[in-house]
Amino acid sequence: MNEKEIIRRIKQGEKALFETLVKEYYQEIYHFCFYKTGDAESAYDCTQETFLHVIRFLDGYTERNHFRAWIFGIARNVCSDFFRSRKFVTMEEEALEGVQEEEEGYRRAEMRDSVQAALNRLPEMQKDVIILRFYYDMKLKEIAAVVGAGIPTVKSRLKQGMEKMKQFLGKDGDLQI
Repeated sequence: MNEKEIIRRIKQGEKALFETLVKEYYQEIYHFCFYKTGDAESAYDCTQETFLHVIRFLDGYTERNHFRAWIFGIARNVCSDFFRSRKFVTMEEEALEGVQEEEEGYRRAEMRDSVQAALNRLPEMQKDVIILRFYYDMKLKEIAAVVGAGIPTVKSRLKQGMEKMKQFLGKDGDLQI
């Protein structure tokens, strides 16, 4: 059964099929929320909230956009609401403190933390585009649907965001403060 059929049947009352959508998208949405919040617990909360919104608003969903773009748009809005509704303290220092891995693994974790810290320094509009493009391999058209902007705007945000990331990370990939 394809996604359109599942959504149609859920709208017709077969609510048990919602679990199929959750299984399909949960990990992607969780990881997206993690990249946005930088914290596992906050990402979990935002993921749960995203799926609550999907349940609440699925009847209003129409096939103009792809479902994937629609659900990522909801996740993006939920994460934005999260930052507006709470004083959020980034967990970068805590993430760096307890890392006890072998040298190669340590370097990878350090680089991942540097990239996350650099992402956190970007304006939300650039951060969203970079996450969707590089972590979720979305095409520019899909990203435009998620963020509600035109393709030229998405290209511009992507280019500007990448330039800032290069500045933030420097030559060695270490965060420049």
